[in-house]
Amino acid sequence: MQANSLALSAGRALQKKQTGFVHFCKESEDLKTHDTIPVYENALFALALFKSRLADHVIEGKALIEKILAFECDGNFPVYLHEYPKQSDPYLGLRLLPIFFWLSIDFGHVIGQLKGELRKLNERILNRVKDLNLPEWAHCRVLAMRGEAFTLPGNLDEGLISLQIAEKRGASIQDVIELACEFWHPDLQLYIGPSMRRNQWGSVPEVTLYDLFLSSWQKRFSDRVTQMHPIHLKGALIRPLTFEPFFKEKPTPWIHFDPSEEMPLWIAWDCHTFALAKKHLGVEEGHSSSTVSKEIILHLPEEEEMPISFYLDHHPDHNLLVDGQKASVFRQGQKLEVVSKDIELSLSFSAEDGIYCGHVMRGNRPSQHLCRGDHLFDSFDWRIAIRTVRPGKRPIRVKVQLERGKESPQLPPLHASHCLHTK
Repeated sequence: MQANSLALSAGRALQKKQTGFVHFCKESEDLKTHDTIPVYENALFALALFKSRLADHVIEGKALIEKILAFECDGNFPVYLHEYPKQSDPYLGLRLLPIFFWLSIDFGHVIGQLKGELRKLNERILNRVKDLNLPEWAHCRVLAMRGEAFTLPGNLDEGLISLQIAEKRGASIQDVIELACEFWHPDLQLYIGPSMRRNQWGSVPEVTLYDLFLSSWQKRFSDRVTQMHPIHLKGALIRPLTFEPFFKEKPTPWIHFDPSEEMPLWIAWDCHTFALAKKHLGVEEGHSSSTVSKEIILHLPEEEEMPISFYLDHHPDHNLLVDGQKASVFRQGQKLEVVSKDIELSLSFSAEDGIYCGHVMRGNRPSQHLCRGDHLFDSFDWRIAIRTVRPGKRPIRVKVQLERGKESPQLPPLHASHCLHTK
């Protein structure tokens, strides 16, 4: 399975010869310095080694699991080995439980007495948390170990991990899996369901375990999903389904609008995204004439110089024009156009009072996760901002329209801000 191959590659990339452990620190500021030894990531790597079914890998994986078990603290583990016996995550045992479960189920014939130890460990993990006030995903994991089905939790990644256990224990999960597939765009290879935060990794949406799950079940992996990322280690937990999931065809481009989310407007096509960052704006939907045209009413807070920000990934596919010409400033009544391959997206704004001005500049959306280390000063987005020149009391109406058009030739830049960023 390709997901397990990605997990092996990610583990080898983070493994150090001196210790044999995976060294990884999610709090690393430069994305490169990983001195700490995490329990969870090493257990995932061990599972990936087992699933490769190569003799040398199985021996290596068994040795790794035996080392990890030495750090157990009555059904729980430290996040990093150097923290032992401190346990900063009270639910880490539940996160590790699926790994131990599948090792004892699938590889009991090759791990000897370790099989019995893992089963007893899982019992200790469940006994430890039975009196705790568990978060939703953790409660679902306990239900899965009892062989009970459940509705999808808010944490989709952990929910899908638990559903596989529930099915092995005898529960029917087909209806729940089909609901999870409703949030998947099979052509864009992208999660399109509700989300309070859509994280970005450079110029593309950050890959998640949900992406790995659905790509595996669809038997298709996009370049975005296979781009090297530590989340690939969790791919070792993905198993083939006992049934064929149904992927409903969805329109492209995809427009998602929900005023309650941090990005109320989010449009995706090809590998590109266009989004409104809400911050502390008041957002409501205006009169939209069609599914490809959205009018947004924005209520501005007082004393904000640049409260409205739209973001478009910076890519050679895009041409940004104001009334057909290259420009970095646009005013009320003018139309900002984004010409991208066969997609044309236009944005215009109006206000009954007050004076506002639009600017096109480089920047990063608030959910950007790659601006660390070598990428600390990189900008991966076009920022389309509407600045307050003279505030008014009435809301601003912004109209975003999307339509298909002919591919436009690349135009030469008028100034340096339109050039691609290079180091």
